[in-house]
Amino acid sequence: MSLSTVDAFKHIRSDECIELSDDELHKLQSVLVGILDDICAVCDDNCFDYELGGGSALGAYRDHGFIPWDDDIDINMPRRDYDGFIAKFRERFGEKYWIHTPQGTGNYGLMLTRILLKGTSVKTREDFCNPECGAFIDIFVIENTYDNPFMRKVHEIGCMGYGFLVSCRKFRRDREPLMKLARSTADRAIIRKFRTKIIIGTLISWRSLDGLVRNGDRWNGRCRDENSEYVTIPTGRKLFKGELYRRDDICRTTKLPYCGAQRRCPAAITEYLTRLYGKDFMEPPAKQDREKHLFFRPFYLDNSMNKESTL
Repeated sequence: MSLSTVDAFKHIRSDECIELSDDELHKLQSVLVGILDDICAVCDDNCFDYELGGGSALGAYRDHGFIPWDDDIDINMPRRDYDGFIAKFRERFGEKYWIHTPQGTGNYGLMLTRILLKGTSVKTREDFCNPECGAFIDIFVIENTYDNPFMRKVHEIGCMGYGFLVSCRKFRRDREPLMKLARSTADRAIIRKFRTKIIIGTLISWRSLDGLVRNGDRWNGRCRDENSEYVTIPTGRKLFKGELYRRDDICRTTKLPYCGAQRRCPAAITEYLTRLYGKDFMEPPAKQDREKHLFFRPFYLDNSMNKESTL
Protein backbone atom coordinates (compact mmCIF):
# COMPACT_ATOMS: atom_id res chain seq x y z
CA MET A 1 0.00 0.00 0.00
CA SER A 2 1.39 3.38 -0.99
CA LEU A 3 1.43 5.82 1.93
CA SER A 4 1.53 8.93 -0.25
CA THR A 5 -1.20 11.30 0.89
CA VAL A 6 -0.64 14.04 -1.69
CA ASP A 7 -3.55 12.98 -3.90
CA ALA A 8 -5.77 12.39 -0.86
CA PHE A 9 -5.54 16.04 0.18
CA LYS A 10 -6.52 17.13 -3.33
CA HIS A 11 -9.93 15.53 -2.92
CA ILE A 12 -10.76 16.22 0.72
CA ARG A 13 -13.73 18.51 1.21
CA SER A 14 -14.96 19.18 4.71
CA ASP A 15 -17.08 21.59 6.71
CA GLU A 16 -13.79 22.55 8.38
CA CYS A 17 -12.45 23.87 5.06
CA ILE A 18 -13.07 27.15 3.30
CA GLU A 19 -13.95 27.44 -0.38
CA LEU A 20 -12.62 30.73 -1.74
CA SER A 21 -14.94 32.83 -3.88
CA ASP A 22 -13.61 34.13 -7.21
CA ASP A 23 -13.15 37.57 -5.67
CA GLU A 24 -11.23 36.19 -2.70
CA LEU A 25 -9.05 34.06 -4.97
CA HIS A 26 -8.19 37.07 -7.12
CA LYS A 27 -7.33 39.11 -4.01
CA LEU A 28 -5.10 36.30 -2.76
CA GLN A 29 -3.36 36.11 -6.13
CA SER A 30 -2.76 39.87 -6.05
CA VAL A 31 -1.22 39.61 -2.56
CA LEU A 32 1.03 36.76 -3.72
CA VAL A 33 2.29 38.81 -6.65
CA GLY A 34 3.28 41.52 -4.18
CA ILE A 35 5.28 38.97 -2.18
CA LEU A 36 6.88 37.73 -5.39
CA ASP A 37 7.90 41.29 -6.27
CA ASP A 38 9.79 41.60 -2.97
CA ILE A 39 11.49 38.22 -3.40
CA CYS A 40 12.55 39.07 -6.95
CA ALA A 41 13.85 42.48 -5.86
CA VAL A 42 16.20 40.88 -3.34
CA CYS A 43 17.31 38.26 -5.88
CA ASP A 44 17.92 40.84 -8.61
CA ASP A 45 19.75 43.28 -6.32
CA ASN A 46 22.08 40.54 -5.07
CA CYS A 47 22.43 38.44 -8.25
CA PHE A 48 20.72 35.42 -6.68
CA ASP A 49 19.30 32.92 -9.14
CA TYR A 50 15.66 31.87 -8.81
CA GLU A 51 12.94 30.55 -11.09
CA LEU A 52 9.22 29.97 -10.99
CA GLY A 53 8.51 26.31 -10.33
CA GLY A 54 5.65 23.84 -10.52
CA GLY A 55 2.26 25.32 -11.35
CA SER A 56 3.69 28.83 -11.39
CA ALA A 57 6.06 27.88 -14.24
CA LEU A 58 3.14 26.23 -16.01
CA GLY A 59 1.07 29.39 -15.54
CA ALA A 60 3.86 31.54 -16.97
CA TYR A 61 4.23 29.31 -20.02
CA ARG A 62 0.56 28.58 -20.72
CA ASP A 63 -1.39 31.50 -19.21
CA HIS A 64 1.24 34.28 -18.83
CA GLY A 65 0.21 34.49 -15.20
CA PHE A 66 -1.64 32.41 -12.66
CA ILE A 67 -3.36 29.26 -13.73
CA PRO A 68 -6.91 30.65 -13.29
CA TRP A 69 -7.71 28.53 -10.22
CA ASP A 70 -4.20 28.55 -8.70
CA ASP A 71 -3.86 29.79 -5.13
CA ASP A 72 -0.10 29.79 -4.56
CA ILE A 73 3.28 30.62 -6.10
CA ASP A 74 6.26 28.26 -6.07
CA ILE A 75 9.90 29.24 -6.53
CA ASN A 76 12.95 27.03 -7.11
CA MET A 77 16.33 28.33 -5.95
CA PRO A 78 19.81 26.75 -6.08
CA ARG A 79 21.28 25.97 -2.66
CA ARG A 80 24.27 28.30 -3.20
CA ASP A 81 21.89 31.25 -3.74
CA TYR A 82 19.28 30.19 -1.19
CA ASP A 83 21.64 30.47 1.77
CA GLY A 84 22.57 34.06 0.92
CA PHE A 85 19.02 34.97 -0.07
CA ILE A 86 17.54 34.12 3.33
CA ALA A 87 20.00 36.40 5.13
CA LYS A 88 19.48 39.30 2.71
CA PHE A 89 15.71 38.94 2.63
CA ARG A 90 15.48 38.85 6.42
CA GLU A 91 17.70 41.93 6.63
CA ARG A 92 15.54 43.89 4.19
CA PHE A 93 12.05 42.59 4.86
CA GLY A 94 12.15 40.98 8.30
CA GLU A 95 9.60 43.44 9.66
CA LYS A 96 7.17 42.69 6.84
CA TYR A 97 7.37 38.90 6.60
CA TRP A 98 7.71 35.77 8.66
CA ILE A 99 10.48 33.64 7.20
CA HIS A 100 10.09 29.95 8.01
CA THR A 101 13.04 27.70 7.25
CA PRO A 102 13.87 24.06 8.08
CA GLN A 103 16.95 25.09 10.04
CA GLY A 104 15.65 28.15 11.84
CA THR A 105 11.95 27.67 12.67
CA GLY A 106 10.82 25.56 15.60
CA ASN A 107 7.84 23.19 15.39
CA TYR A 108 7.69 23.90 11.65
CA GLY A 109 7.53 20.41 10.19
CA LEU A 110 8.39 21.28 6.58
CA MET A 111 11.62 20.77 4.64
CA LEU A 112 10.94 23.69 2.32
CA THR A 113 11.01 27.41 3.08
CA ARG A 114 8.01 29.72 3.30
CA ILE A 115 7.87 33.50 3.06
CA LEU A 116 4.66 34.61 4.83
CA LEU A 117 3.13 38.08 4.84
CA LYS A 118 2.49 39.47 8.32
CA GLY A 119 -0.96 40.92 8.92
CA THR A 120 -2.68 38.22 6.84
CA SER A 121 -4.03 34.77 7.65
CA VAL A 122 -4.02 32.00 5.06
CA LYS A 123 -4.20 28.83 7.12
CA THR A 124 -3.55 25.47 5.42
CA ARG A 125 -3.26 21.89 6.64
CA GLU A 126 0.39 22.64 7.44
CA ASP A 127 -0.62 25.25 10.01
CA PHE A 128 -2.56 23.43 12.72
CA CYS A 129 0.27 24.30 15.15
CA ASN A 130 1.46 27.46 13.43
CA PRO A 131 0.24 30.90 14.60
CA GLU A 132 2.27 32.60 11.82
CA CYS A 133 0.20 31.48 8.85
CA GLY A 134 0.07 34.43 6.49
CA ALA A 135 -0.27 34.47 2.71
CA PHE A 136 2.84 32.62 1.54
CA ILE A 137 5.21 31.69 -1.24
CA ASP A 138 7.07 28.37 -1.07
CA ILE A 139 10.77 28.17 -1.93
CA PHE A 140 12.11 24.77 -3.01
CA VAL A 141 15.87 24.33 -2.92
CA ILE A 142 17.61 22.93 -6.01
CA GLU A 143 20.25 20.61 -4.57
CA ASN A 144 23.47 19.38 -6.13
CA THR A 145 23.66 15.62 -6.40
CA TYR A 146 26.31 13.13 -7.36
CA ASP A 147 27.24 12.14 -10.88
CA ASN A 148 28.38 8.76 -9.58
CA PRO A 149 25.26 6.51 -9.79
CA PHE A 150 25.97 4.71 -6.52
CA MET A 151 26.48 7.91 -4.54
CA ARG A 152 23.43 9.46 -6.19
CA LYS A 153 21.33 6.45 -5.11
CA VAL A 154 22.60 6.81 -1.52
CA HIS A 155 21.68 10.49 -1.64
CA GLU A 156 18.22 9.60 -2.98
CA ILE A 157 17.55 6.98 -0.31
CA GLY A 158 18.45 9.42 2.46
CA CYS A 159 16.34 12.23 0.99
CA MET A 160 13.34 9.96 0.56
CA GLY A 161 13.80 8.43 4.00
CA TYR A 162 13.99 11.75 5.83
CA GLY A 163 11.05 13.13 3.85
CA PHE A 164 8.91 10.14 4.82
CA LEU A 165 9.92 10.23 8.50
CA VAL A 166 9.23 13.97 8.75
CA SER A 167 5.80 13.45 7.18
CA CYS A 168 4.89 10.62 9.58
CA ARG A 169 6.20 12.50 12.60
CA LYS A 170 4.15 15.54 11.56
CA PHE A 171 1.06 13.36 11.07
CA ARG A 172 1.51 12.17 14.64
CA ARG A 173 1.74 15.75 15.93
CA ASP A 174 -1.37 16.83 13.97
CA ARG A 175 -3.22 13.53 14.36
CA GLU A 176 -6.52 14.90 15.71
CA PRO A 177 -7.34 17.46 12.99
CA LEU A 178 -5.93 15.19 10.27
CA MET A 179 -8.07 12.22 11.31
CA LYS A 180 -11.09 14.51 11.45
CA LEU A 181 -10.39 15.46 7.83
CA ALA A 182 -9.86 11.84 6.82
CA ARG A 183 -13.13 10.70 8.39
CA SER A 184 -15.00 13.47 6.58
CA THR A 185 -14.20 11.72 3.28
CA ALA A 186 -15.74 8.40 4.37
CA ASP A 187 -12.98 6.89 2.22
CA ARG A 188 -11.54 3.84 3.97
CA ALA A 189 -8.32 3.93 1.93
CA ILE A 190 -7.60 7.52 3.00
CA ILE A 191 -8.47 6.79 6.63
CA ARG A 192 -6.18 3.74 6.58
CA LYS A 193 -3.28 5.73 5.11
CA PHE A 194 -3.64 8.50 7.68
CA ARG A 195 -3.79 6.01 10.54
CA THR A 196 -0.75 4.12 9.28
CA LYS A 197 1.34 7.28 9.05
CA ILE A 198 0.22 8.31 12.54
CA ILE A 199 1.25 4.88 13.89
CA ILE A 200 4.68 5.16 12.25
CA GLY A 201 4.98 8.70 13.61
CA THR A 202 4.18 7.40 17.08
CA LEU A 203 6.86 4.71 16.81
CA ILE A 204 9.48 7.36 16.05
CA SER A 205 8.08 9.98 18.45
CA TRP A 206 11.24 9.67 20.53
CA ARG A 207 12.82 11.73 17.73
CA SER A 208 11.89 15.40 17.76
CA LEU A 209 10.19 16.76 14.67
CA ASP A 210 12.59 19.72 14.62
CA GLY A 211 15.60 17.41 14.73
CA LEU A 212 14.31 15.30 11.85
CA VAL A 213 13.61 18.40 9.76
CA ARG A 214 17.06 19.90 10.40
CA ASN A 215 18.88 16.63 9.74
CA GLY A 216 16.82 16.00 6.62
CA ASP A 217 17.58 19.45 5.27
CA ARG A 218 21.29 18.93 5.89
CA TRP A 219 21.17 15.55 4.15
CA ASN A 220 19.38 17.06 1.15
CA GLY A 221 22.23 19.57 0.78
CA ARG A 222 25.09 17.15 1.48
CA CYS A 223 26.54 17.26 -2.07
CA ARG A 224 28.62 20.44 -2.43
CA ASP A 225 29.78 19.89 -6.00
CA GLU A 226 28.62 23.02 -7.84
CA ASN A 227 29.81 21.53 -11.13
CA SER A 228 27.93 18.23 -10.96
CA GLU A 229 26.03 17.33 -14.09
CA TYR A 230 22.89 16.53 -12.10
CA VAL A 231 20.76 18.43 -9.60
CA THR A 232 17.51 17.52 -7.88
CA ILE A 233 14.61 19.08 -5.98
CA PRO A 234 13.98 16.43 -3.28
CA THR A 235 11.18 18.43 -1.62
CA GLY A 236 9.36 19.04 -4.91
CA ARG A 237 6.10 17.48 -6.07
CA LYS A 238 7.85 14.53 -7.76
CA LEU A 239 10.51 14.07 -5.05
CA PHE A 240 14.15 13.17 -5.68
CA LYS A 241 14.05 10.86 -8.69
CA GLY A 242 11.06 12.55 -10.32
CA GLU A 243 12.82 15.92 -10.08
CA LEU A 244 16.31 14.83 -11.13
CA TYR A 245 17.54 17.19 -13.86
CA ARG A 246 20.66 18.02 -15.79
CA ARG A 247 22.06 21.18 -14.28
CA ASP A 248 21.92 23.19 -17.51
CA ASP A 249 18.23 22.36 -18.01
CA ILE A 250 17.03 23.62 -14.64
CA CYS A 251 19.67 26.07 -13.38
CA ARG A 252 19.85 28.13 -16.56
CA THR A 253 16.79 30.36 -16.87
CA THR A 254 14.75 32.20 -19.45
CA LYS A 255 12.27 35.00 -18.84
CA LEU A 256 8.54 34.59 -19.47
CA PRO A 257 5.64 36.97 -18.84
CA TYR A 258 3.89 36.39 -15.53
CA CYS A 259 1.24 38.75 -14.15
CA GLY A 260 2.53 41.74 -16.05
CA ALA A 261 6.25 41.26 -15.43
CA GLN A 262 9.05 39.15 -16.87
CA ARG A 263 9.94 36.34 -14.47
CA ARG A 264 12.65 33.72 -14.66
CA CYS A 265 11.68 30.14 -15.52
CA PRO A 266 13.73 27.00 -16.30
CA ALA A 267 15.52 27.28 -19.64
CA ALA A 268 14.27 23.81 -20.66
CA ILE A 269 10.72 24.82 -19.76
CA THR A 270 8.87 22.33 -21.95
CA GLU A 271 10.98 19.41 -20.70
CA TYR A 272 10.48 20.59 -17.13
CA LEU A 273 6.69 20.86 -17.46
CA THR A 274 6.47 17.52 -19.27
CA ARG A 275 8.33 15.88 -16.39
CA LEU A 276 5.91 17.34 -13.84
CA TYR A 277 2.58 17.22 -15.68
CA GLY A 278 2.96 14.88 -18.66
CA LYS A 279 3.10 15.59 -22.38
CA ASP A 280 -0.42 17.07 -22.37
CA PHE A 281 0.48 19.83 -19.91
CA MET A 282 -0.98 22.49 -22.22
CA GLU A 283 -4.43 20.93 -21.81
CA PRO A 284 -6.17 22.17 -18.62
CA PRO A 285 -7.33 19.31 -16.36
CA ALA A 286 -10.95 18.50 -15.64
CA LYS A 287 -12.46 20.59 -12.86
CA GLN A 288 -12.40 17.73 -10.34
CA ASP A 289 -8.66 17.22 -10.95
CA ARG A 290 -7.60 20.82 -10.38
CA GLU A 291 -5.18 21.26 -7.51
CA LYS A 292 -6.15 23.60 -4.70
CA HIS A 293 -5.01 24.09 -1.12
CA LEU A 294 -7.26 23.32 1.80
CA PHE A 295 -7.87 26.60 3.66
CA PHE A 296 -9.17 26.98 7.21
CA ARG A 297 -10.55 29.82 9.32
CA PRO A 298 -9.57 32.52 10.03
CA PHE A 299 -8.87 33.76 6.50
CA TYR A 300 -8.04 37.41 5.89
CA LEU A 301 -5.72 39.37 3.62
CA ASP A 302 -5.78 42.82 5.20
CA ASN A 303 -5.03 44.11 8.68
CA SER A 304 -8.17 46.23 8.53
CA MET A 305 -10.37 43.14 8.23
CA ASN A 306 -11.95 41.52 11.27
CA LYS A 307 -9.48 38.80 12.18
CA GLU A 308 -12.24 36.58 13.49
CA SER A 309 -14.34 36.88 10.34
CA THR A 310 -15.19 33.88 8.26
CA LEU A 311 -16.08 33.47 4.64
